[in-house]
Amino acid sequence: MTKPARYCVIGIMYTCINCITAINPLLSQAEDTARVGEPYKLRGNRLVFTNWIYVRPGDVGWVDSGGKSVYADKSAMIDQFGATWHPQDHMPWGVRLKAYKPSEIRIFTVEPEYPWEAGGTVTIGSVVWDDNVYKAWGGCRSGSCYFESGDGIVWKRPNLGLVDFQGSTENNLIPSAPRGKVFIDPDSKDEHYKCIFEMSGAVTFEQYQEYIKRYPDDWGPRALREVDGKPLIVCLGGAVSSDGFHWKELPEPVLMEHCDTDNIGYYDTGSRTYVAYIRTWNALTRDPDQPVGENTRDTWFPASRRSIGMSVSDDFRHFPRSEMILEPGPDRAPTDDIYTNCFTWIPRAPDIKLMFPAIWHRHDDTTTITMASSADGENWHWVPGGEQMIETGPFGSWYGGCIFAFPPLMELGNGDFALRFSAVDVPHKYPRGITRHETGIAIWPQGRIMAIVAPEKGEFATVAIVPTGTKLYINARTMRSGSICVAVKTGLRRSGFTMAHDWEAVMGSIIPGREFENAIPIIGDHTRALVRWKDAGDLGIKPGEPVVLLFRMEQAELFALEFE
Repeated sequence: MTKPARYCVIGIMYTCINCITAINPLLSQAEDTARVGEPYKLRGNRLVFTNWIYVRPGDVGWVDSGGKSVYADKSAMIDQFGATWHPQDHMPWGVRLKAYKPSEIRIFTVEPEYPWEAGGTVTIGSVVWDDNVYKAWGGCRSGSCYFESGDGIVWKRPNLGLVDFQGSTENNLIPSAPRGKVFIDPDSKDEHYKCIFEMSGAVTFEQYQEYIKRYPDDWGPRALREVDGKPLIVCLGGAVSSDGFHWKELPEPVLMEHCDTDNIGYYDTGSRTYVAYIRTWNALTRDPDQPVGENTRDTWFPASRRSIGMSVSDDFRHFPRSEMILEPGPDRAPTDDIYTNCFTWIPRAPDIKLMFPAIWHRHDDTTTITMASSADGENWHWVPGGEQMIETGPFGSWYGGCIFAFPPLMELGNGDFALRFSAVDVPHKYPRGITRHETGIAIWPQGRIMAIVAPEKGEFATVAIVPTGTKLYINARTMRSGSICVAVKTGLRRSGFTMAHDWEAVMGSIIPGREFENAIPIIGDHTRALVRWKDAGDLGIKPGEPVVLLFRMEQAELFALEFE
């Protein structure tokens, strides 16, 4: 939609809304309020607790001698010992979050099998999950290739019939390949596949000037570098494809900002916007009173640290200037940079967004792959235990120099989670004339990458969610003396708040037969245990109904919930 057309539609909508608001001034406010908060609809059938967003925070509570709530009640004349502590809304206790390191790290290889692959190596670069299969783009001795895999372990070469090799087109060679990490745009048929990538030196100084005249508010001054006394433009490009085999690079940059190294894009189906996670820098504004002369373009470079920026747009061909979302904070060493972002999500759980940033340690030129989590893609937090998920290997080993992870986090056919990473046998800034490059893979058996843990006894409840099924399975492990029990409440409130904040009066009620007293304890090590009660094996809800799940844990680890 062109800008004039868009403005016309917005103008009509604005007029209509004003008419409605004139009739009922509170209507638009009420609609906005109704769109915020519980219940949350899950877009996948899996829920992994990588942050606290899906766990109820609970609320404080005080009751008088008769058991009546006197929460912040100014009319209650009670001395310092007259009220009794009575926390409400299922306040969590005894639980914490914990990330787990991969149990196996090895080289990821795809062995040559066909004549067009002979005499060289087979590489797989970009991977996406689409149409219930992993699709991948890579290369071999004869050119760019396309692969597919149902399990992430065995990679097939479809006969595409697109490129001739020794008189035959029965191969998986493709005419052109994506320059960046591919993502899927399910709302577009003609441009179903997209990617963003670093553009360095492809834009002239004149094109740069034209761009900033056209978009005076959407460009970053660090895009203009100076190398060997000549201007160098570093920015972000984009490419599109209808089939994944014929790629067209867009004629202009999609973002005029210094976006060097790996940049990851994706399409958010909820907001229907394009999101770009890019390399940025945490440089401050230069003193405007200082003179600007020759060789002053790169004064930001030696005094700032690599960080992660985010840009959101409803137009893939133009992104606004990014906002920083992660930078090396005071909790890190002063010599640390966040080198890459590796944005991805939990398999079959697109709501659970993750990053596996590579931290470059300047003090010894090593790297560490870490883990961060977000509920909305904008606010990110380092997860407990994820500070050193994968570290540079021993000196002399195939990953003993530097490592950088790339998406996606895959679920293999056996249920393991796997993350690929590039590895070099020498440090990142070591002389690069003779180096060994490999692709590594880190394995988390049975998808156990993070958990809610109760070392002793603990309880928590979820926020109200709309699950994708009516049966609940859990991936969990307990000590022989531990257990996990589940109760279920309806996820709809009966009314608004009371002045006394009596949560039991406003929240949903326990579903008959799904009480803790009727729950069959889950004990031991289970990757997919059906949650059951004495007389039931389902949640007691209809499809599409919201629920609140209550967990009572003892010496237990809860890795994931799955709905069916």
